[in-house]
Amino acid sequence: MNSASTNAKHLMENIYTSVLVFDSKLRLTGINASAENLLSVSQRKVAGQTAYEILPASPHFAETIERALKMKHPYTERAVDLKLSNTNLITVDFIVTPLMDDDESQEVIVELINMQSLTRVIREENLSVLHDAARESLQGMAHEIKNPLGGLRGAAQLLEQELKGSELTEYTNIIISEADRLQNLVDRMLAPKGKLCVSRINIHEVLQYVHDLVEAESNNRLNVERDYDPSLPDFEADREQLIQAILNIFRNAVQAINEDGQIWIQTRIKRKCTIRQQYYKLAVQIEIVDDGPGVPAGIEGGLFYPLVTGRAEGTGLGLSIAQSLIQLHGGFIEYERIKHRTVFRIILPIRTRND
Repeated sequence: MNSASTNAKHLMENIYTSVLVFDSKLRLTGINASAENLLSVSQRKVAGQTAYEILPASPHFAETIERALKMKHPYTERAVDLKLSNTNLITVDFIVTPLMDDDESQEVIVELINMQSLTRVIREENLSVLHDAARESLQGMAHEIKNPLGGLRGAAQLLEQELKGSELTEYTNIIISEADRLQNLVDRMLAPKGKLCVSRINIHEVLQYVHDLVEAESNNRLNVERDYDPSLPDFEADREQLIQAILNIFRNAVQAINEDGQIWIQTRIKRKCTIRQQYYKLAVQIEIVDDGPGVPAGIEGGLFYPLVTGRAEGTGLGLSIAQSLIQLHGGFIEYERIKHRTVFRIILPIRTRND
């Protein structure tokens, strides 16, 4: 293989777009890792097969490629449903471009864009932008609160000294106590601070630590079922911040269930995935699931925004802070309701030297 061919193959393997190459007889001559993942096929099995054989339940795919070769003209198809060999259905945009040699179509390149994945990426990016804007606004407000709050507490302390044991000190104690509570709330609004302090961590050890902490806080014994992926490697993260993020989500799950409620914790390795518009070879997926009533429909869209809460006693900061901490690690948290269960899913990239 010459240097140009080697470089072309390396480039094809490392681009996010799913790419397939067919010859003039519609036989597959090349496919990159992204396309293998999208179509749930392996290069070893499909090499040399025709487009009709690769997707027999979606003949329109092969027909479009055949038409592009015959007409010597590129074609773009939007929102096309493709039924895979495993019966899964995906929706893609695909671009078919014939490669000309002496006015003859020798090969054709097919680019596939997964619309579900694209929609998710756009949603993640929009959520990230809105979340950052909301936090900046909230942090500005929190800074404005801190100074008068400190003055209020100081004045109450001076008044308490003047009262010298009077029964009225009961009221100054309330002022000081509430000022401290608000100060703590403001500090939580301004979190997280600083850079990540990364070290090699085992995610299952972190999950066990959080479980033990929440169980110690709870009046009832927790009914938790674990389903851990033993293949998950250790990876670099800020252990304390990761504990705080998972702790906030776990506490939410505990608060949502009744005494007989159930919580499930699942970990999985994800391969060849895109997180916040960046491609990673490996990522960690953590799901914290409960059988509680779920998030009220009216706040689902702003669930991770500061001060949004469905509980009367809640501050609306736990999930917002958790999202910020996970985003600092390059990941994200998403929520969905599946079969009467509430699912919070954390996706964290495992960074390698090539990322």
